[in-house]
Amino acid sequence: MARPGRQDRGLMKQTDSQGKSVWSVRLYHEGKERRFGSFPTKTKAREFYEKAKMEQKEGRFFPERYQHGGYDTVEAVIERYLATATTKKAYKDEQFFGTWWKARFHDQRLNAITPQRIEEAKQHLLKEKKSLGRVNRYQAWLRHVLNVAIRDGKLTTNPTAKVKMLRESKGRTRFLSPEEEGKLIESLGPVYGPYARFAILTGLRQLEQFRLEWSHVDLERGLLTLPVTKAGDCQYLPLNEEAKAILRSLDSWQRSRWVFPCRTQANPKKPATHLDPCNFMRLYRAAVLDAGIEWVSWHDLRHTFASRLAMQGVPLTTIAALLRHSTTSLVKRYAHLSPAYLQGAIEEVSRFGKVEPGDEKQGSEVPVLNGTVTKTGNAGSEEGEKVS
Repeated sequence: MARPGRQDRGLMKQTDSQGKSVWSVRLYHEGKERRFGSFPTKTKAREFYEKAKMEQKEGRFFPERYQHGGYDTVEAVIERYLATATTKKAYKDEQFFGTWWKARFHDQRLNAITPQRIEEAKQHLLKEKKSLGRVNRYQAWLRHVLNVAIRDGKLTTNPTAKVKMLRESKGRTRFLSPEEEGKLIESLGPVYGPYARFAILTGLRQLEQFRLEWSHVDLERGLLTLPVTKAGDCQYLPLNEEAKAILRSLDSWQRSRWVFPCRTQANPKKPATHLDPCNFMRLYRAAVLDAGIEWVSWHDLRHTFASRLAMQGVPLTTIAALLRHSTTSLVKRYAHLSPAYLQGAIEEVSRFGKVEPGDEKQGSEVPVLNGTVTKTGNAGSEEGEKVS
């Protein structure tokens, strides 16, 4: 039975300072009365009431989202996230993105982050000459933080889900030719040249190589153990004979736990840490310029490793395994580098079912419907058998 005058439970009519009728909602949550509003119409108030009751039944009603302006501030949400991200390897990047988005939504609440505002932020970044990939990293970081806010009950939906990522150009995969490699290694000199050659022979990432310890090297089995990797788990990498020869030529085992130790001026005989990538890259950049070749980053040495595997006809699944990728999606860029291998494979289609020259004399096996196999040869051959 309807209540007189449609006085719905929880809906209360009030008059604002201008004498207009507004509506508010009264709810009991966790034994306490809470009020929400105001709403311009009774319909809006009823919609909120029904939504809130449904959220209470499903255990996802958080009144803080609707009180005191509706939401927490963007800065408070980001600060809480950063406080839990201190153990991440890329914490400096976390801080950088957090600082930028806090300045973008200074003193604003979460409901101020709308798809339109996100698009405006992306256009601002593009005007600052940020690359498409870099702009996508800004958006991806914000999406992750807002997903955490949803988990914590501070948001119901993520506005970044309605904003498409920019289409990034994959560009050209840079890898060294043998001539370029020779010039680079010569420019690096007898000390650091083997470092680059070792990277090409193993496909190790820069930090994986520079953090390598002698206790993780097994020259007898030709195996490297990588306890700390990008994937976060322990991985293993086989070594070829030349890579093992480079390791045997190093004498760092006599004075350091690191395979590639830092040569400090204070105490060069007892380096306490591994080679610092930032310091080494200054030397590496100078060597690339001196070599007179097109710019090649250290990570391009890893691309060179994979590219040469592809040009030797190694299957993409094997390349992915040697690069320690979980799927082949990231190694498809190397597929076009093995045309001879692919051409040989496609020729098998035309040869299917044909008898090669000389095979007629030797005979071939022909399957028959009854499941047996007979040999055919020249007419009248003793080896030929009749099919009954």
